[in-house]
Amino acid sequence: MDFKRLKKVKLQRSTLFHHHAHIFVLCMFVVGIVCSKFLMSMAIMLGLLNLIIEGDFRQYFQNLKKNKFFIAVLVFYLLHIIALIWSDNMEYGLNDIRRKTSLIAIPIIVLAKPIDLRKSYNTIIFCFLGALIVTSAMNVVSYYLMGDYFEFNDIRDMSLFNSHIRYAIMIAMGIPLLLEFKKGDKKRDSVLILLIIWFLFYTYLSQILTGLISVAAILFGFVLFKLIVERKMKSLLFLFASAITGISLLYYALFLNHEPTNESVANFPSMKKVWNEKSDIPFDSLDKRDQELKYTLSRFLDSKGLPKNGKGVSDLTTNEIMSVEKGMASESEMKIGFWGRIEGLKYQIHHTSNPNGHSLLQRLEAWDVGKQIFKDHIYLGVGTGDLDDAYKSKYKETGTKLTLENQIRAHNTYLTSLITFGAIGLISLLYMMISFVKTQVDNRHLMGFLFIFVMLVTFFFEDTLETQTGVTLFSFFAALYSVPIPPRTIDS
Repeated sequence: MDFKRLKKVKLQRSTLFHHHAHIFVLCMFVVGIVCSKFLMSMAIMLGLLNLIIEGDFRQYFQNLKKNKFFIAVLVFYLLHIIALIWSDNMEYGLNDIRRKTSLIAIPIIVLAKPIDLRKSYNTIIFCFLGALIVTSAMNVVSYYLMGDYFEFNDIRDMSLFNSHIRYAIMIAMGIPLLLEFKKGDKKRDSVLILLIIWFLFYTYLSQILTGLISVAAILFGFVLFKLIVERKMKSLLFLFASAITGISLLYYALFLNHEPTNESVANFPSMKKVWNEKSDIPFDSLDKRDQELKYTLSRFLDSKGLPKNGKGVSDLTTNEIMSVEKGMASESEMKIGFWGRIEGLKYQIHHTSNPNGHSLLQRLEAWDVGKQIFKDHIYLGVGTGDLDDAYKSKYKETGTKLTLENQIRAHNTYLTSLITFGAIGLISLLYMMISFVKTQVDNRHLMGFLFIFVMLVTFFFEDTLETQTGVTLFSFFAALYSVPIPPRTIDS
């Protein structure tokens, strides 16, 4: 018997098994990112177990050592551990480090065995897109056909499987990923176009402003990437000038172009009498967004130009009564699509007396409080464990109008890094991001560039790295694109 040949065959089978197990784990990650925290946790355990059993540690080390993104994310993770030194709340700090372990564990799994076949990459992306298609369809069907069962208060609540903001970012990312499968086959390309239209429609329908911003960032990033790669500096300047102009017009539309509204004093006694006849929710209770219903009703009447008294309430339709019960403070919030959302934001901006229940006003207050915390801890920040305590203390100190449940943290990844670690935290984060951008430009890899550009933009509105899904989304795709993707073959 040829024992050497037998040993070689066994080794090949073992290698093939670990390869398929690795791809299976990566597919678990992308499906979990879309709809299951359990799958994300299982993928980490199975991925690490597969690496340990295979045991090719020398090669793992070589692969990780030469990856610039991994080194940068390792430094950022170690900063969390070091910042425990000046933290008072060690329990919170250790819990935060435990949550952030995915930030380093996932790149280890992805990069220790970088994918070497285009077919493997396609399989992973297909699983991600498939999960998005299925869950987005389920969300829409649930909202429009099973709304009474789920008791949705807002169309943004239809994101059943994930945070509506992170899900909106994923839907936007699905658009360029679908285009990667375009091959010139008419039937196949027609299906891809229909799916792209579906993702765009879902983005419009869901009224998630971050989703619209993500789509705009992808379009901007596509043009930006082409101009950078082709070194067209004059066109780059024109692109940035156009972006600044567009942002200025949006600022004018939201903040400055304001039509005066009815400022009459509300007649609450007469409003109460009529309201209690038309609704099962008492006038003196809270609406479904935990706002005082009488003020929600008053603002809704104001938005319609109706008198803020019993006569105005009696003129409301059944659908409008239900909208007030759900916490909608403006008629415009009842509209389908983004115009309703934009009008709702405009109403919030010009009616700031009560920020509770309004995402934009709550964020603005959280940013203002965050800036005050940073001014008190410019150099080293508050430390890994004291972010939550610092916010609670500063909210109390400033006498905020926000109720306890609405006293959110920064919802801005850059500001969170500044508050937690001081200036060095922001520098570390930006180095990680900018070095990744350079890698994508050097490799001329559009998809990786678009991903990180969307992250750079949405970090302004979301604490992406403070949640399991956010950390997994960022660390997985950043690791995946931190190495060159295998080129297309005729079959792929």
